[in-house]
Amino acid sequence: MHFKPTLQAFATLLLVQVTTAAPVSEVATRASTEIEARGECTWGFICGVIKNDPKSNRSLKVTNDWPKRDSGAWKWIAPGTSSTAVMKDADGFYVDPGCTATSVDDVLVWDSGKWHKINDLQEYTVKIIC
Repeated sequence: MHFKPTLQAFATLLLVQVTTAAPVSEVATRASTEIEARGECTWGFICGVIKNDPKSNRSLKVTNDWPKRDSGAWKWIAPGTSSTAVMKDADGFYVDPGCTATSVDDVLVWDSGKWHKINDLQEYTVKIIC
């Protein structure tokens, strides 16, 4: 989504405007708390998104309820699909042991055998090769 940075800036500005009576340290604490992954979208419409790159050779396990990562909280997304097809808000994804997970530009690399958390202002396309 190309408008996500603009939406993030708007959300931050709105949060600061709403909390201008609070000390700056409290505003910063509130801002970081508001965008934490909590199983629901921030303000009901800013949601985390994970896409499985079409070049991936495996489905990707995505959770919509961090820190719960049991089978009731996660879904599989096939290569070329998005978490939005199976959930409104993605909070994290799992990289199976022995797999390599990178961003499409290969700048980000995620450890295998671990869950990786995202917040509501993040959208990642993950290329997973096993």
